[in-house]
Amino acid sequence: MNKTLLIMRNELRVTLRRRSFLILAFGLPIVSAVILLAVILINNNAGESEPEPEQATFTEGYVDPAHQLAWLPANIPPGWLEQFPDEASAATALEAGDIRSYYVIGSDYAETGHYDYYVNEFGPFSENSGNPRGIEMLLLANLLDNPTLSQRVWQPLNVTVTDLERADESLELGPGTDSDNFLVEMFPTLMTLILYMVILIPAGMLVTAITDEKKNRIMEVLMVSITPKQLLNGKFIALAILGLVQAAMWMSVMWIVTRLGGQAFSIPEGFEVPLDLLFWAIIFFLGGYAMYGALMAGLGALAPDAKETRGASFMIMLPIIGAYMFMFLIFEVPNGVIAVALSLFPLTAPVAMISRMTVTDVPLWQLVLSATLQAATAIFILRAVARMFRAQALLSGQPVKAKQYLIALFGRA
Repeated sequence: MNKTLLIMRNELRVTLRRRSFLILAFGLPIVSAVILLAVILINNNAGESEPEPEQATFTEGYVDPAHQLAWLPANIPPGWLEQFPDEASAATALEAGDIRSYYVIGSDYAETGHYDYYVNEFGPFSENSGNPRGIEMLLLANLLDNPTLSQRVWQPLNVTVTDLERADESLELGPGTDSDNFLVEMFPTLMTLILYMVILIPAGMLVTAITDEKKNRIMEVLMVSITPKQLLNGKFIALAILGLVQAAMWMSVMWIVTRLGGQAFSIPEGFEVPLDLLFWAIIFFLGGYAMYGALMAGLGALAPDAKETRGASFMIMLPIIGAYMFMFLIFEVPNGVIAVALSLFPLTAPVAMISRMTVTDVPLWQLVLSATLQAATAIFILRAVARMFRAQALLSGQPVKAKQYLIALFGRA
């Protein structure tokens, strides 16, 4: 046990000295947190100033000899419209640059809908283009003599689309949550991406650590004083701890956004990450790392150096990569056959199940079954890899292929 702890401590110390790991595991979330805090601080300071009434960015004039615009709503931007008694005075103001454009509303507007629009330069990219839709809205309100009715005539439809298949499948993120908010929409993707990274990065570091020690011939010295099992356990536990720390770093970034960034990021009131989701995320991280970390450790035990592991490591990671590629399909149909199958299959469950949990309520029996299958698979893989961790394999320098690795894993070599 003491030797396992020594290996674990040494692995933690060596890994924390690697610049690439520090950047991915700590630098990226810390930089993200600093940027988010700066945005939150700037927006909060800006929000403390007294809001000023909305002002028009330009002024337009209008000539209305028949008094079609009998009244103007109180909520129009101040300084937008200026009335002129005749066309000559409006044209003079336009030439002088006092107004951007002006309208001449015909006396027969109620019958024909005709009005004239004058502007020095007109075009989609012209700075002098006015606001014809605004004047048309005011004319409509005066014709109907009812602002509410005119708004309904102007925009007759305000449609809310409800998908009956998924009407009851939304994730409860807290009271008052607005599902149209950008952060709420991105939350499932962020959670899945975080879990995907914290499984793959430590697992990849494990195979690198083992192959580096073989290449530098440190393994020959280690085999004199420790057993292969102690070596496997020490490295395995050390990188699992670092994976949990990495997950905690990203969870802290999400906490900063949800707790402090309400005004800056327009986060709905009551938005929060469910505790049960965090609990199951930890469970599936441990199960996913146990499986993929053990598989990568076994690959490192057979391969002479990291270059020899590239092809085989891709084959090992293919299931979880495939689950990540199916992520958006899972979001669309979280209780479909494919989503349920991927969330129960042990090698795809870590990503697929968390993807489902962020968009729907997953039955407890499926969560327990998936976690149990993961645990059983992890135990099987760990025992198989333990057989591969023997001095003969660790000290060999033979190239390894994916087929040879699978044969050795299942004990047929």
